[in-house]
Amino acid sequence: MGTRGTLGRLVRWIDGLWRAVTSLLEVALETIGFGSDVDLHTRVTFRAVTDAVLPETPALGTELGDEHVPGGLAIALDEFVITYVDDGFQLGLPHIGPHGNIRLADPIAHALDFAALTLCDRSENESEPSPDRPVSLLDPGEASPEAVRDAAGAFSKLSRKDRLRAISILDEFELSVTPGVDDLFEFDAGLVGQLVVGFTEMIYYSEWQGYDEFTQPPSERVHPNDPAAVQGWRQTGFPGFANGYAALRGYLGTDDGPLGGGETWTTIDSDAAPPVRITYQPGSFRENEYDTSDYTEPYPE
Repeated sequence: MGTRGTLGRLVRWIDGLWRAVTSLLEVALETIGFGSDVDLHTRVTFRAVTDAVLPETPALGTELGDEHVPGGLAIALDEFVITYVDDGFQLGLPHIGPHGNIRLADPIAHALDFAALTLCDRSENESEPSPDRPVSLLDPGEASPEAVRDAAGAFSKLSRKDRLRAISILDEFELSVTPGVDDLFEFDAGLVGQLVVGFTEMIYYSEWQGYDEFTQPPSERVHPNDPAAVQGWRQTGFPGFANGYAALRGYLGTDDGPLGGGETWTTIDSDAAPPVRITYQPGSFRENEYDTSDYTEPYPE
């Protein structure tokens, strides 16, 4: 049993190494203008991210309404995140690529696979990886099940909860690269986790879905400002943007809280004890009873 487990881990690591080498070759080809289309592995991996971070929630349909059922995949959020990552994040390397930019979605997908392999190598996954999971992330006709199974990496084969566990492992990885003679870039892979979770959530609840073409310059974008056209707005009840939304309306607090004070402008929750209200004057911070003497900063740097 021990030999079989060691062999399995070796096979997984060889597979991860091969995919990493392939990824670097693809990046090299992209810098000279070849192979710029998003490959199936990257598409499947980002669908797995979206499915884990913003899953479909059928149970909320009865409780909160049908608009709360769809997840990120229902609005092709994964495709937008790939575009956002590839076009929006630049490394400032004018001598690399046509625009001094390296497309990052594919390397990020392989970093997630590496984290998934590490999770399984430590036996910290709660469910067994399955090649059927990545197949279920694509609609029929997008790609054959055989092609998806061949392209899928370790990350997309994990359960939703195990994918999130794998993302948390990225905090342990650091990378230093020297793409040029005078260049040195040091990366904390934890930034990958923050990007694929934080940015995915932020984008989902933003206005992006309403734009006809988001990649256009801001002055050329057209947005209908229709709450029904944006999934995140439908779920949150946001009525659309209008002049004045960014204006300060007051200070949120309670009668015995530290942040609000003075005359009440409006009450947010009258059933709370004490009621939550917005006041015209700010309050002031004061000492509290929280004991933080044993607190350790997780990121001292």
